Order: sequence, then C-alpha cells, then structure tokens
Amino acid sequence: MLDEMGGHRIETHPSDACELMPLAAAEATFRSDEAISFDDPFALELMSTAPLRRLAGIGFLGAIDFMRHGSGRSAHRRRHNRLEHTLGVARLADTYAREAGLCQQRRRLLVAAALLHDVGHGPLSHTLEPVFAEAFDVDHHSMTRRIVLGETRSGRAVYASLRGANLDPDEVLAMIDGHHDGPDAFLFAGSINFDTLDGIARSRAFMEPRAAPLAMLRAVRRWAQTGHAPLSQFDAFWTLKHDVYTLLIGGARGRLLDAIAQAYMRANIDAFDATDFERSEGTLRKRHPQLFDVLGRVADRRSSLKDYLPGNWMKGEVMVKDRAFTVCTDSELDEPGQLDARYTQTKSTRRVSIEELVEAL
Repeated sequence: MLDEMGGHRIETHPSDACELMPLAAAEATFRSDEAISFDDPFALELMSTAPLRRLAGIGFLGAIDFMRHGSGRSAHRRRHNRLEHTLGVARLADTYAREAGLCQQRRRLLVAAALLHDVGHGPLSHTLEPVFAEAFDVDHHSMTRRIVLGETRSGRAVYASLRGANLDPDEVLAMIDGHHDGPDAFLFAGSINFDTLDGIARSRAFMEPRAAPLAMLRAVRRWAQTGHAPLSQFDAFWTLKHDVYTLLIGGARGRLLDAIAQAYMRANIDAFDATDFERSEGTLRKRHPQLFDVLGRVADRRSSLKDYLPGNWMKGEVMVKDRAFTVCTDSELDEPGQLDARYTQTKSTRRVSIEELVEAL
C-alpha cells in the first residue's frame, strides 16, 4: 500500500477510451513519428530555442498518457509530447497562411502563435497544473507570457527571435489568448481552431491504429483556398471531439489518473517548488519516482487500487468537468467567425471522490 504521504449530442458510455467508435473515411494524419519541418528561417530559429526543445519532454495528455504503455513508432503505439503537438499546430497555421496567400508578416504571426501557444506547459501538462496554480501561483498561461516576453532566462532567445522577425511579442500573446483583433484571429479564437484540430486528432490517433476522420491538414487547406469552412469535415471533427472528451479525457480511467497524480503532489507539496514547473517529465520522474509508479498501477487493470492507495486519498474529492459538444445543423454559416453558432459546447463541474472514480472503472 502507498503510504499516506504518497511518497448533435451523442450518447456514449464513459467505460473506457478503447471504445472510441471506429470512424469511416480515415486516412493517415499527424503520426507522432512524422518529421515536420519549415522552410522559413524564422520558424527554424524559434524551434531551436530551449523552451521549444523542452516540450519534447512534456507529455501531451499528462497523466492520461499512462493509460497505456508506450511502445513502437506509430501514433497509436507511443505517447505523444507537447512538441509534436506544437509542430502539428504550426503546420496547420503555415499551410493555411500559404494557401490563403497571406503576406509573410501575417504568416509569421500565425506560425509564431502556433509554435508558442503551449510553450509554458509544465511536467504532466494539464494534470498537475491545478496544484501548481494553488501552491505556487503558476500555470501555463502565465509561464507562456513570461517566456514570450523574455522574462525568463530561457525565454530571452524566444523574445529576441520574435523581435528579429519584427513581431511584437504582445501581439503574439494576443493571438494565442484569442484576444487579437486582426483578420486572422478566428484561427485561434474560434470553436474550430488550429490548436484543437491537431489536439483532438492526435488524441484519437493515440488510442487506436485508425486515424482521425479525414486529415485535418486537408480540411485546413480547403478552408484557406475557398474561404469557406468544409462543414462535413468539421462536423465529423466536432463529433470526434465529443467522443474524445467523453471516453478518454473525461472517462473513468482518465479522470482517475489526473486525480491520483494531483493527490500525490498535494500530499508531497513540500518536496515541490515553483521551479519544478519549468522541468521536464524525465527530471520529475527522477525526483518523484513514486508518482510514476502509482500512475503505472492505475494503468495496470490487474492492480487493486483500493488496497494500494492511502485511505485519505480515497476519501479526498476532486473537481471534474463534464462536457458535451453539439453540431447545430440548423446553422449553415461557414464564414470565418461564424462557426461558433454551429459548433457549441456545454460544460459543468462537480466534485467526486477518488473512491468513486476507482469504483467507476
């Protein structure tokens, strides 16, 4: 036993992420072993900075990555990381900008926002962020801002790269945060945006050999060329997003992995500090091997968690989010900035105990 200190709405059943429905019209997309490169020296320079390179050591799904053992090279056989996701988002941004004929400065702004939108993520990504925020007042939004503005030692190169390309760091942050007032703001601020297009497709690819429905790259290329959103592809994407959140991120095992990782950190908070947020997961594993051991036990369906987890953890409550994503087919609007009427979501929060999450497996 672990010691007390840790050391269209679709009806789905959140029993397990492996039940993600097989979707037709699938084609290869965003394999995690795929090399993505850019011919713009600015993008290459930004990719070479330490904050971007660090993302290779940050898991994409956080504790949920430990739902399965990573093996093999194909997208569904190994865990993805934040750098792979970042490059996927940047490829969508670069493709859109080129196909739409945007000028170099507008293209660079989109690519910079894509490359930097997750640069502030800490180890185990979204999983441990709530505890870091509670204990040390740091999250990936504030860390991203500090890096982009060159307020951290490693962020100085990022700031210099942006200035060298005549990009205003504050404008890049506005694009990332969805507050930009320019003609391309919808590409990051809307319900259909580059970040989630890659993120949901990547989450789907992680679970099974079948890829996401229709390559997002093809959809974005068509969007840019015609100026109209490819509604059939985006409808399928929004349905997929509902499934991913219901069965994977919001599934019983996914929620339990997040909850237990947070319980461990709270129980051992004196062994953490704010600088841990800037570390890689490899370093975190060396400092907290017991954390990763307990994540492995959650992933191992043969383990008896009730016999292993501390009693105070089992009784502890965590906040969970319930989300539903609906395609409003009555809305045929496909112009930029109008898609939010077609692709809607509802969100609610509730408190549950870790014991309830264990029993839901």
